[in-house]
Amino acid sequence: MKIIVAGAGFGGLQAAKMLAAKGHEVTIYERASEDEIGYNCFDDVDYKIVSDVGIKLPEGSYRSEDLTLIPPFTEDNITVSVPQEQRPWRVNRRKLQTQMIKEAVAKGAKIIYNTACRKLIIKGDKIGGIIAGAEKEKIYCDFVIDSCGITSPLKRSLPDEFDIMKEPGEQEYFSSFRGIFDSYPDVPLPKQKNKLFVKFMGQSGFSRVIVEPDGKIDVFISKLGKMSRFEFETLFRQLRIENQFIGYEDLEKGRFAKIPTRFPLTKMVADGYAAVGDSAFMASAMLGRGIGDAIKGGQILADTVIESGDVTAKSLWKYQLTYFRQVSAERFAYDSMRRALFASKSDEIRFLLEGGFLSQEELKAVILGKGLSSSAGFVLSKFSVGRRKFKYYVEVVKSLSRGKKAVALASQIPNRYERGRVNSWQSKISDLYKD
Repeated sequence: MKIIVAGAGFGGLQAAKMLAAKGHEVTIYERASEDEIGYNCFDDVDYKIVSDVGIKLPEGSYRSEDLTLIPPFTEDNITVSVPQEQRPWRVNRRKLQTQMIKEAVAKGAKIIYNTACRKLIIKGDKIGGIIAGAEKEKIYCDFVIDSCGITSPLKRSLPDEFDIMKEPGEQEYFSSFRGIFDSYPDVPLPKQKNKLFVKFMGQSGFSRVIVEPDGKIDVFISKLGKMSRFEFETLFRQLRIENQFIGYEDLEKGRFAKIPTRFPLTKMVADGYAAVGDSAFMASAMLGRGIGDAIKGGQILADTVIESGDVTAKSLWKYQLTYFRQVSAERFAYDSMRRALFASKSDEIRFLLEGGFLSQEELKAVILGKGLSSSAGFVLSKFSVGRRKFKYYVEVVKSLSRGKKAVALASQIPNRYERGRVNSWQSKISDLYKD
């Protein structure tokens, strides 16, 4: 089978390696040059996911530090202690991506750099290839794996009748900046090496400052939806004031990007097509699970194709079904919490984090991606504290209830691909978030 992997994302690379190893003709098309692939920074990765699929962590990987949460407009902070064995690994993104490319090529895949994927070739109701490169070359194949990211031009080229969401809504992605800086001379580094500023300066987003073991400072700034240059500069300036150890030398040419921050696509497949990674909204920006989730998605996709030998939507549906059952349910619960968090006022967030509403164990559960209970017992146990801000308490309860409904709907994903049933299921999930 001739397979195109559009974009050298982590999910696409994992699928490419596995499919090439089974003798399929796999070609990866990547818009960046070989020298510019990835970004030289550290990201959180779930070691169990990568080890389960046979990936070794690159040299220099290390366990993350305890996370310190900082509510908006306050100097107070809450450090949440997580057992060492439960902390994610900090992995160099460029090293891991380069390593996975080499592994895919070693298994027989080809990679072509400096070639942007522009559009899908559509034959009736089936995907037949891509249009790529400066010359807009038509490249035909049996199967396209879309690993182009959140703004995938391939996904945007799909006709509406394919019922695949092309882009996230305005409140379903972060506009973000990521930069690696030196440390400012003669300013001591903080004891808290991993700080997360929730709704920093009241903006609907979060910022993160991480002191790496080599003394470099990893700075991440985000805002839901569009972020103007003025907004970015204001946030960055204040972040420097509150973290005076951040130097002024941008060591890795800071980058702006969009990151999905919503539940995964409710339809990832079509005849001859599958989305994976950020193209399928598998990233979890606040959880730091994007790389692991993408790799797991790529592995499930490859397993599905290898098992069936077919790339129709009906066969590929098992990929989505398996991913939803193994990963997506908790992402729906977390998405509901995220929506409620960024709709909250600054004093309400301080009430959640500092006012005794959430215990250390509950904060730990949130950080580990387990969410919060929505049981009647949990709700009643919080009433004595919640009544101090009763209206907000009610909104929190509603959010937890919505999350529970979302998880239940996600779990009701049809076992087989029948277009009417799939569309009906998608509509129910969409209706849950209309207001």
